[in-house]
Amino acid sequence: MNKKMLGLLLLPLFLGACASQLHRGVVAMKMDDNIAHVGIKSSEVSVGDHVELYGSKCPHKNAKLDIGAGERCQKILKGHGVITEVLSEDYSAVKFENGVAFKECD
Repeated sequence: MNKKMLGLLLLPLFLGACASQLHRGVVAMKMDDNIAHVGIKSSEVSVGDHVELYGSKCPHKNAKLDIGAGERCQKILKGHGVITEVLSEDYSAVKFENGVAFKECD
């Protein structure tokens, strides 16, 4: 089986992985360029708490699909934000600093 076929077979697992992690600090919904709903339990944060946003920097765009390639992605700090509202038991609103680039599933 070639790498392209393997990638297509594994794609649903990677897409589903974001949904299963929503309760552990993942951006669930981008509201605008600065505000996001993030999966953070209300028991873990309060309004005014500071948070850090991390992303992954991979050696090449298909690094996550190249099993055994020997090249690993690195965790990088993308920016800082503040909890502005506890929305529910599982979600909080975060306002990120101007210029912090983020997307859903970060």
